[in-house]
Amino acid sequence: MMGKYKFWLILSVLVVFAAGLLGGIWSERYFFHKKRHDKIARAQRDAVHFPSLERMSQELGLTAAQQEQIKKIFERNDVKLKELRSDMHSRLTKIRVELKSELDAVLTAEQRKKFEEIIQKYLLQRKEEYEKRRENSRRQNSAENPKGDMR
Repeated sequence: MMGKYKFWLILSVLVVFAAGLLGGIWSERYFFHKKRHDKIARAQRDAVHFPSLERMSQELGLTAAQQEQIKKIFERNDVKLKELRSDMHSRLTKIRVELKSELDAVLTAEQRKKFEEIIQKYLLQRKEEYEKRRENSRRQNSAENPKGDMR
């Protein structure tokens, strides 16, 4: 009988220890070091970005001629990227319009009205999230690059 209680006592202590360990890991990751975790997640999401000309110049020791050539390369490719974004934007808009018209054909007048409200709410929410991200990015950039700091 004493062995049975001993077994349950040891098992209970191990379960409590495991729960504490998992809780500690979780809280460490998501509460205490949330910024670091978010930064890692953002870096993984953003994948590959070319460094700025200033950073390349500083780290690679580029000459003035090299800087000028690289600047022209960036400018040429910037135009291509803007054209691509514009094309993608127009194609996505066209697909969204087609999708909405197909959905509208299925919905009743009352459902279409509700659906419009849902879309407007969603667009407002996205705009607010965008503004929040932009503000956080500005704050982070100003903290990383104080005035007078030439990086």
